[in-house]
Amino acid sequence: MTVNRIIPEFNTLFCDRETRARPLLISLIGAGGKTSALHWLAQAWAAQQRRVVVTTTTRMYLPDTLPTLFCHQPAALPADALHAPITACFSAWDAANGKVRGFTPEQVDALAQRPLADVILVEADGAHRLAMKAPAGHEPCIPERSHCVIAVSGGAALGHPVGAQNVHRWPLFAACSGLAQGERLDMAAMSRFIRHPNGMFKGVPDGARRVWLINRFYQSDNVTDADLYALLHDGSLDAIWLGAVREHPPITRILQRHDNNSPRGCPRQRWE
Repeated sequence: MTVNRIIPEFNTLFCDRETRARPLLISLIGAGGKTSALHWLAQAWAAQQRRVVVTTTTRMYLPDTLPTLFCHQPAALPADALHAPITACFSAWDAANGKVRGFTPEQVDALAQRPLADVILVEADGAHRLAMKAPAGHEPCIPERSHCVIAVSGGAALGHPVGAQNVHRWPLFAACSGLAQGERLDMAAMSRFIRHPNGMFKGVPDGARRVWLINRFYQSDNVTDADLYALLHDGSLDAIWLGAVREHPPITRILQRHDNNSPRGCPRQRWE
């Protein structure tokens, strides 16, 4: 069964299994607004009175609006180290390019085994600020204990011509989607990319819920409800979030698969 909600409450985006987890580990991959989505999620969880840690398994720009902690082993932090509502935690700072370096997936997994925070948000991929990307051989860097993996795409690519100008690692994306430079990214090609073992959800841990967040969905073209529902019904995805994470409301619509028999399913919403 699929559920379609218009302008959903934040609390309905996540399932019982996720909201009960302490800490809840969410990894963000893909392109087209990961960092903005990370900040939105951090603020939204903090508004739910959850202590949040923001980190990365790659490199990201320093979030200068957040209290920031640098350490070598986050799992070795004292119990009171993460007392702020939101804390950014990294291993090193590169002043030359304004970026911070995070931790290995294994280090984040170790942090997730301690009750230092309620929610751990991980930017687990890079995309050079393009709307779409395909992962290279070493990507993405997803912690194995992730409960939920959110793949972010920019709506500006959907239904429009694509190529190296708007897709990071274009040759890899072309191989997964079957498209040539300049062809329109229709939903048939997008479906091939989502389903491909080296595509959108490459390396996602077994049992992690798979969410596709289409950021700035209003910029897409020729995307129908039937296209989106098909991706849910065939099991490729567990939920699709549509919206623009830097606007209000950040998510304007969700389509979600409820499946009592699937380890990734969402049989019931905690706040329904």
